Amino acid sequence: MLNDSANNLSAQLSSEFQKRLLAASIKSLEDASNPLSFNNFCTGYRELVRHVLSDLAPDAEIKACTWYVPDKTSRTGITRAHAISYVLQGGLTNDYVTDTLEIDVLDEKKELISAINKLNKYTHVNEGTFGIDASRASAEAALAIDSLFSVLGLANQCRAQLAQAIEAQIHEEVVALAISETIITIDELASHHCVDEIDVEEVTVTRVCSEFIHLRASGTMGVKLQWGSNGDLRRGEGATGSESFPFSCELQSHVEDPAELEAIEDTLCVDTSSWWDGYYDEA
Repeated sequence: MLNDSANNLSAQLSSEFQKRLLAASIKSLEDASNPLSFNNFCTGYRELVRHVLSDLAPDAEIKACTWYVPDKTSRTGITRAHAISYVLQGGLTNDYVTDTLEIDVLDEKKELISAINKLNKYTHVNEGTFGIDASRASAEAALAIDSLFSVLGLANQCRAQLAQAIEAQIHEEVVALAISETIITIDELASHHCVDEIDVEEVTVTRVCSEFIHLRASGTMGVKLQWGSNGDLRRGEGATGSESFPFSCELQSHVEDPAELEAIEDTLCVDTSSWWDGYYDEA
């Protein structure tokens, strides 16, 4: 069970160093011959949580969030609870996360903080924290690992539901971007073209920071192609056709109003490589 929990968490970690630190902490825990095995695990795992939160929740970003209130008991004004909140929701307001996304982050935050606080007391070795029973150590370790895994999983869920909540607006922005920009890769295929249909198939929230939500949309773009002028067509000297190509583009919105989206200029990418497959071989 402990190894399953560790493997699940490892898959969510963002760097090779973090994965190695988790593996080393588990290795310490498995050293049954050492009465300090659990103490060593707690020290390593506490450092892992510190690195994870530091990477995902920079201090400057936390302080820039509208929900941030400095904690007077902390030297920096930032607590572990602040960092976990940022990991879960970035700069999104508490009301938006609770009411619109219908996600309750409080329980997950409390569970991780409680688990880490339990482990912290074992990093200081005294008679009461020395030589912890193996089954008890394994249970406490699994709880701490599962708690961090749950927080990272809930953060992904929050971003997925955020993308779903503003999907309609995303489609509108992608259409507007496709109409307003010259799509060079399509422009190379024919004398004239027009966008006929856009099917947004996937929306991913790539990052939620203190001020902006960054998204990536992808799908299929249907276009009508025309070779020659309208006059050429009337004379039977031109041609028309329809094709579909995959596309992607980047968008952003403000955390205070996620539905007010803006497509980012020059990020619309239409992959027309299928058009050219075999073209040069035939030539």
